[in-house]
Amino acid sequence: MTAQRRLGIVTLVVMLALAGWSWMLLRDAGQRDRPTGIVDRSPLEKALAVHAQPRAPIPPDPTNRLADQARAVALGERLFFDETFSSSGTVSCATCHDPAHAFTDGERTARGEAAGTRNTPTILGAARRRWFTWDGRADTIWSQAAEPIEQPAEHGFDRTRFAVAIRDDPGLRRLWEAACGPLPRALDAVPAGLSARPALAGEAAHAPPAAAWSQLPVDQRAAIDAVFSSSMKALGAYQRTLDMPLSAFDRWADAVGQGTVSMDDESAGGIITPAARRGWLLFSGKANCIQCHGGREFTDGEFHNLGLPAPDGRLGGDPGRRGAIARLKTDPFSSAGEFSDAPDGAEARLVRSLKDDPETWGQFRTPSLRGVALTAPYMHDGRFASLAEVIAFYDTLEGAIALDHHREAVLQPLGLTAPERHDLEAFLRALSPERLSGSLESAG
Repeated sequence: MTAQRRLGIVTLVVMLALAGWSWMLLRDAGQRDRPTGIVDRSPLEKALAVHAQPRAPIPPDPTNRLADQARAVALGERLFFDETFSSSGTVSCATCHDPAHAFTDGERTARGEAAGTRNTPTILGAARRRWFTWDGRADTIWSQAAEPIEQPAEHGFDRTRFAVAIRDDPGLRRLWEAACGPLPRALDAVPAGLSARPALAGEAAHAPPAAAWSQLPVDQRAAIDAVFSSSMKALGAYQRTLDMPLSAFDRWADAVGQGTVSMDDESAGGIITPAARRGWLLFSGKANCIQCHGGREFTDGEFHNLGLPAPDGRLGGDPGRRGAIARLKTDPFSSAGEFSDAPDGAEARLVRSLKDDPETWGQFRTPSLRGVALTAPYMHDGRFASLAEVIAFYDTLEGAIALDHHREAVLQPLGLTAPERHDLEAFLRALSPERLSGSLESAG
């Protein structure tokens, strides 16, 4: 190799090294000049664009023929607040779903006729869900209403007394018949005061209410079921009107989408607080909360295992989603059940396709974060009293049990600073509606 050629190679290497060094300097300078919390604008802009879109209306419910009928809504509202339909005469749906508490009860776990084991979720915006209850054992808003009536710890009532109460109350009967049509004639022969229903899960067939049910004539059982299922559909119609109102965050997202406020404006246009804006950047960026709480309603609508231990620190005994699918598939009130008005529809086909996999053990439904500041305490068992406690858990995963592939692999400690925790909480509070009592949005 000639000296001239060696000199040329050395010169080329030096030039390439200088070019690489200059590129790194420019890259680092660009990173320093970016607004705090923004690593890549494109995903953040896409995430915010979702919230700048008009909110979709409540989806139709083909499984419920009464879903959007005004007379059914009126009947459902009466049933929702009526304490007649409980064993003690003191429990209604509103006992746990109290409008004064954003349709929750503010308690760690629900209490009806007895203490429950799970936290009461809000029903505001429930008609936007695909699955109901923490484990998803119901798949329509009206079918979810059926189980609590007959559960001993909730209403402790039964469908027979429910139907007879409607038959024997003139005012309630008028409401029912205006919404659902004439009561079945076979109901006239059902004795007042009779407690009868199908056996509950795990209950012996010879238990008194189940035995009484099996002894009723077929036409009377059919009449009771018809009244009970239509009443649940009326309850569903009422709950469809209870949407979660929009929030200050939605106004900010709209302003950014319309170009009247910049996403980089640290004052957030005075619509939300600067801390809430920074919290959204964390939520959608570094903390990656949108992995499960993404979309217009801040939920993926699915089920996840967070590795939350039982109070004694060991693996919890609540199986969550495990077993719920089997119950759903045999539920006569499901979208695929005998009382559905669309037993061959898309919702029913989805139910029939579900598999009750052992991997679902300990999984619980991801709740929407809309109005989350109004619905403490948190998690399926109400273990966290405040948003600060929830954020601390996700930040550190302290106490979470790692069970190989059974816990969500996406969960990693976030390593937030104290100011970042504060900002994240400010954002979550900005998701609460600005008006709630007496001004619930129409679901239409």
